[in-house]
Amino acid sequence: MEITLSSILTYLNAGFIQRAFIIGIIVAVLCSILSVYIVLKRLSLIGDGLAHTAYGGIAVGLAVGGLVPQYASISPTLVGGALVVLGSIMITKTIRSGRFTGDAAVAIFLMLGLSTGVFVTSVTLNYGFNLTALLFGSILLVTWNQIYLAAFFLAMTAVVVFVFYKPMLYTMFSELQARAAGIVTWRFDYLLAILAGLTVIVSIPIVGILLISSLLVLPALSSIQVARSFKQTILLSPVFGLASVVIGMFVSIIVPNAAPGGSIVLVGLVLLVTAMGARKIRSFL
Repeated sequence: MEITLSSILTYLNAGFIQRAFIIGIIVAVLCSILSVYIVLKRLSLIGDGLAHTAYGGIAVGLAVGGLVPQYASISPTLVGGALVVLGSIMITKTIRSGRFTGDAAVAIFLMLGLSTGVFVTSVTLNYGFNLTALLFGSILLVTWNQIYLAAFFLAMTAVVVFVFYKPMLYTMFSELQARAAGIVTWRFDYLLAILAGLTVIVSIPIVGILLISSLLVLPALSSIQVARSFKQTILLSPVFGLASVVIGMFVSIIVPNAAPGGSIVLVGLVLLVTAMGARKIRSFL
């Protein structure tokens, strides 16, 4: 089918497309804000680890609801969200204990979540389990309740970052000096971990489990390439996140059968390469 301006406008008038753009924009800003802190703390893979923990948690929630009628009313996403927050806290605790490095701690929980999900879904015969939507996202099927939840988490994250901007900044760049200044650094590590866990849960409908880390990494990486200060990095990160989501959504509309999640990530990668090229050109000027 030929794509024309008229057909694109027709698509944009559809309610499910409008909801997809709304939640995409909200999640893009939410992930972009945390992206800077996650990248600079060298926890870029935490999105993957928490997403796979969510996979195991949602699988457990669906299995319990399918096998035990008394618990059928419990939302699998609620179970997954609780386990993701718990997993994020445990990852932080493991890293702070010094027994494992950050990437090793994330890998442990990634394997735990993935193996739990595979085991539970195979044993329980996939009760109500839409594996494709979970792995690759289903942004076109989001509801207003999901949008409201994402907006709430965005507002909460923005308030936390605004209120604790200076101590979080201090902790991120020099934890030793932050402690010497009287800052209780472990509180902000756990706070960041909890926010990351909640963000993963609301982001899964956008790009799914397999691509979730891209939303938590690419905006900050692109912003770092062109920003001249930390404050600029914080401000530019949402710009790159928004651009990748909005352009990616339009690409999925224009290109037949293009998956929105994959389109968003590919656009994000193109923006990263473009930012790297711009930095290289600027260094020669």
